[in-house]
Amino acid sequence: MKRGVFAFLLAWSFVGSAAVAEDGPPLGSRLGQREQSAVNPRNDARAVRTGHAFARCIVMKRRSAAATFLNAASLEAQQATDRVLSRELGCNNLYTETGMDGRRVVFPSDIYRGMLAEALIAHDAQFEALPTLERQPGYTRVWFAFTGRPKVVDEMATCVAETGPAQVRTLLASTPESPEERMAMQAIGSFLGPCLRAGATLTSNRQSLRAALAEAYYHRLYAPAEPSVAPEGVVVR
Repeated sequence: MKRGVFAFLLAWSFVGSAAVAEDGPPLGSRLGQREQSAVNPRNDARAVRTGHAFARCIVMKRRSAAATFLNAASLEAQQATDRVLSRELGCNNLYTETGMDGRRVVFPSDIYRGMLAEALIAHDAQFEALPTLERQPGYTRVWFAFTGRPKVVDEMATCVAETGPAQVRTLLASTPESPEERMAMQAIGSFLGPCLRAGATLTSNRQSLRAALAEAYYHRLYAPAEPSVAPEGVVVR
């Protein structure tokens, strides 16, 4: 492969993106703790919406811990906060409310993080318009290391959140798996190419892309505007 060319694939459906772990769900992906049959959310709009409802419930009950989880600057801090969130069993009634009692939905960590980010933004009523910024030559953020996504995806999402914030805001205000969401995704399409690192190619499902954009928008809202230095010495714009 030529230098500077990086190709990656995010499956269009949930196959390979969402999986049921044999020894329990992965970090930050659990919807409840009951040992019952699991649901692979492949092409299951109800499962996706249940995931978003669960994230909203978690944020309502443990807003500070959810924010700490997304803002964690070390794997140890992230894992510690995930244990706090996983003990929140008060949201399990979402299964019966959505007709999914006796089953559990398992999402990969990157999608779960995006759902939490959306829930935090909505909880704090932070969907206000952000100013459009000029595209930068590159993007580096501390949180890239903890999302579970390829770095190039988080770079692209951060770029889109800065150059097309209104389009991202419209996407996050739409109902998951709805016609409005599909229209919002189409509007964002023109921002993806210019924001994608040269030589990279992207094939993504809507929920993976929505999650990446939600987290980038969240960090733009809450992260300091001034340059800072990560603990590892990485300069963060």
